[in-house]
Amino acid sequence: MTLCNRYQQTLITIITSDTRTTIQFKDTDLPMFRFYRNATFAFLTLIILTLMIVYAGVAKSKLNTPLFPARDQDLPWISSTEPPSPVGKTVLSLKSEVGTIEYEFLLDPEKPFPYTHYSMYFIEADQPYRLVDLTRYSSFSFKVLCDPKNVLLLVLFSFDEKVTDINQAVTRRVSSTAFSCSHHWNTITIGFDELDTPHWWLGRYGYEYSDRGYQLDKVMGFAFVNSLQSPLDTPSYVKLTDIKLLGREDRYLYAAGVISLCCWIIFFVWIFRQYVVALTEQIREKVKQDQPLIAYKKLSIEPQKDKEKSALLRHIATEYANPDISLEITATTLGINRTKINDILKDELGLTFSAYLNKLRLTEAARLLSESEEANVSEIAYSVGYNNVSYFNKLFKIEYGCTPKMFKSLYLSDSD
Repeated sequence: MTLCNRYQQTLITIITSDTRTTIQFKDTDLPMFRFYRNATFAFLTLIILTLMIVYAGVAKSKLNTPLFPARDQDLPWISSTEPPSPVGKTVLSLKSEVGTIEYEFLLDPEKPFPYTHYSMYFIEADQPYRLVDLTRYSSFSFKVLCDPKNVLLLVLFSFDEKVTDINQAVTRRVSSTAFSCSHHWNTITIGFDELDTPHWWLGRYGYEYSDRGYQLDKVMGFAFVNSLQSPLDTPSYVKLTDIKLLGREDRYLYAAGVISLCCWIIFFVWIFRQYVVALTEQIREKVKQDQPLIAYKKLSIEPQKDKEKSALLRHIATEYANPDISLEITATTLGINRTKINDILKDELGLTFSAYLNKLRLTEAARLLSESEEANVSEIAYSVGYNNVSYFNKLFKIEYGCTPKMFKSLYLSDSD
């Protein structure tokens, strides 16, 4: 009559036999427990690995090129001082370039713009000047000590295509910014975007005052220069060390990001496959576990000594596929109190009437799904007593951890 006629008849025969119904439960959650345990371990491992990759990328991307006291072999330079000989009272004397750069200067108060500086010029073996591409770097850093307190300028010399003659130092483009120093060591970091070309240089070579940029890919060198706020007619002492170029190379960050993304993609693919495997194993174990609903063990109590129990189990086994079966109808039909019906089922199976009814229906639905590739979910839902397919899907997912459609797909594919 329906897809489950044979199953109903089997239940009737077994339940009314001289046996006692006992349902044995196995640990069907073990596959998913292993899955979640392994997934958690893999997830935590991947987080640690990602942090290590990102840390390595960030560390590698940081450019820190020393110019003094250690020198980078790719950026050789020589020092120069101005003025090379006294101009009036203005004089600069170099004291040391071992470990620290130390020099003293004195500015002539009689001169309108007395000028001294300590310069670092990039060089090549066969020529006195070299144009260096510093676009990888973003800032210039150094430690400085001054006595007395002073305001100095950091000056960057660059090549200007319209003005600069490589053999004439006075034609190089000047870009600068001011910094303060005192008798305490201070670490100064100046971004290259803080440097701009002063008006006096722009006016000298006919540039508009708004054209204050420079070419960072054609740098000739750096200099530490006195400012208009430097003390006049006063011996000034300057000490410099730990001079370096700072920057960031984004390709290492991109590489770290790509590697991390690939790791996470692999992880999610792996976790999905492992989930499918664990879920398949779980539902197959679940199907096996529910077999005691059909294959009962021998009872220790004779049926004639417990007619109410026998009648109740026979009735449920006969009518479970009837969508109208209920506790009230069963109690009326059998003449057994509703409370006693639940007591019998709880004592025998550990389940209430509605829970046992759903258990029977869902077990039969799982059997039908596992045995027929052409089985239609809606037809099976109706055949086991559910008029509402959505409600059937909801109960089935709670029971087996997946929808009936996925259950059939996983169960049958695993069988193949």
